[in-house]
Amino acid sequence: MADPVFEMSLSLNVLNHLGINLYSNHPAVLSETVANAWDADATQISISLDVANESIVVQDNGIGMTVEDINTRFLRVGYRRREHKDTATTPSGRAVMGRKGIGKLALFSVAREILVETIRDGEKSALLMELEEINARIGGDDPSTTRPYHPKVMPVDTIDFQQGTRITLTGLKKSINKTAPHLRRRLARRFSVIGTQHNFAVTIGGEPLTVADRDLTGKSQYIWIYGSPEQQSEIQSTITHSPRTEIRASVIGPGMTVSGWIGTAVDTATLRDATGEDHLNRLPLMIRGKLAQEDILDSFNEVGIFKSYLFGELHADFLDEDDKDDIATSSRQNIVQDDERYRLLLEFIGSEIRRIKLLWTDYRNEEGVKTALEVAEIKDWFNTLGKDTKKKAQRLFGKINQLGLPEDDRNEVFAQGVLAFEIMRQKDNLDALDSVSAQDMISLGKVLNTSADLEAALYHKIVASRLAIIEKLNQLVTANQKEKFLQDHIFEHLWLLDPGWERASSPTMEQSMQKAFKEVEGKLTKPERESRYDIRYQKTSGQHVIIELKRAGVITDTDSLSAQVKKYRKALTLWLENQNRGDEPHAVICVVGRELRDWSDPNGRRESADQLHAINTRVVMYDELLVNARNSYEDFLKESEGIGRVQKILNALVPVVDN
Repeated sequence: MADPVFEMSLSLNVLNHLGINLYSNHPAVLSETVANAWDADATQISISLDVANESIVVQDNGIGMTVEDINTRFLRVGYRRREHKDTATTPSGRAVMGRKGIGKLALFSVAREILVETIRDGEKSALLMELEEINARIGGDDPSTTRPYHPKVMPVDTIDFQQGTRITLTGLKKSINKTAPHLRRRLARRFSVIGTQHNFAVTIGGEPLTVADRDLTGKSQYIWIYGSPEQQSEIQSTITHSPRTEIRASVIGPGMTVSGWIGTAVDTATLRDATGEDHLNRLPLMIRGKLAQEDILDSFNEVGIFKSYLFGELHADFLDEDDKDDIATSSRQNIVQDDERYRLLLEFIGSEIRRIKLLWTDYRNEEGVKTALEVAEIKDWFNTLGKDTKKKAQRLFGKINQLGLPEDDRNEVFAQGVLAFEIMRQKDNLDALDSVSAQDMISLGKVLNTSADLEAALYHKIVASRLAIIEKLNQLVTANQKEKFLQDHIFEHLWLLDPGWERASSPTMEQSMQKAFKEVEGKLTKPERESRYDIRYQKTSGQHVIIELKRAGVITDTDSLSAQVKKYRKALTLWLENQNRGDEPHAVICVVGRELRDWSDPNGRRESADQLHAINTRVVMYDELLVNARNSYEDFLKESEGIGRVQKILNALVPVVDN
């Protein structure tokens, strides 16, 4: 028997636009082979990826192909199967997915060589298509001219299966190293007919794809379901948790119905894929069980940030009826936008999304209030509010819940919300005092009590955050690290030196003093200039503060420090006298990394302290500075156990961590 002659006729334009440039990723290309297997009435499809040898094998147990089938259908670009009544459905009655007969060209998007092995009714055939040979054969001055290409006839003795088709892709253009780990999920999301219910089993690396691989409904907080009772039941069978569910009308118009579901996630992070490559925040359109459009949500911009919580899957088989025009674009990845059927579908979906947004807002508000009131302290606080004020608090809890934050972050915002709410209530109380008579001291007392409560809560929060900063500083291992941090931050955070010092003031005074200190610096000896690392000046808590930072590795002594400090004090005093403010107090802090030399003498540390105290100066080491600050703030937290109602709420939501 003579070897069969295989022939494909196409132009370079067709190859480029409907083959090489059709898809850019492996899942999209493999979905075409899976769709072909469905149309071949296959019940089992296996996909194998050989990462080491860079090859992909797809095999099905469908009806297979004879030589005539290969030439008249498989190799015939643009073969319109649905125009032939005997092939518009499969032998088992499946509605076929293919329509334009161009899917096989998509294989050239990712592979340079395609080996096809097939057997039907005992007749075996094998052929090899090579992209380089095709280009050489059909290339020419006129890329639109159709020319024949004859694939290579291959031995059939390697066909070791009884029926079906095996396609092997080699010479891959892109590595499948990154594709393999994510192929299951991405391929599963491109089909809704995979599984025993449709008698269509797909395996990857020997492991069957399941509904769970689609990883969809399990991320939903609320779900709206569309379709017939049977379709609704199928969708509900995939839901493994207990989201709030609603059945919706599915009829768009005569002969036009949709099925599927639209869901909203608890938070936007839930819809982000860990790899950042395959997010769920989209609403794909499926036709005949296969992905037809990646995301319909792109068509709706008026719903704002709410759109980032949406995901789902909708089916609209009426868009692909055999006796109607093909609604898919030539790329097979989108829909013809001006088709009347598609326009009606978008109107329907837009209406549903707007309705869902309103319901989502109400549901999240309800759950926000419920979640907040599960905290006993918040519930007690809430019950003290008046009717109108409660409504405002409910709206606040609802808006916080709409943010979709993780529990710890949500509780933090709840705490801030209560604090902000109390501040606004305090403002309202103060405004109300304008209409209170001078004799009504009870109202004034309530305002003062609320004010004191808020101040305590706010300062409690400040102290807790300062302790957290100190702990971070303590984690800095070396003295040089601590020195660098203090150099950058201590001047704006004088509470590290003294808890009684709050925010510094008078930046213009700092600028004015720079000149005075510069004049003093010029009078220093070379050793003094080299030993000096940094000096900063500021006014806080009613006194002027000079901070001298020594390098962590520098060792100095009390006399040297005293000489330097006197010069700084002299410059400051002269400047203040020139401003007629010579009686304003001042203090000097010297921060050192190493003990002073004279501290090792008997009573050296006490004598040093006395000498420096005489000129309003004290020395603190980097490590001592942190220990002293931490002890002071921890004492405050311990002494403030009799906390007010606002602080009780804050502690319940965001407990202070013991250090």
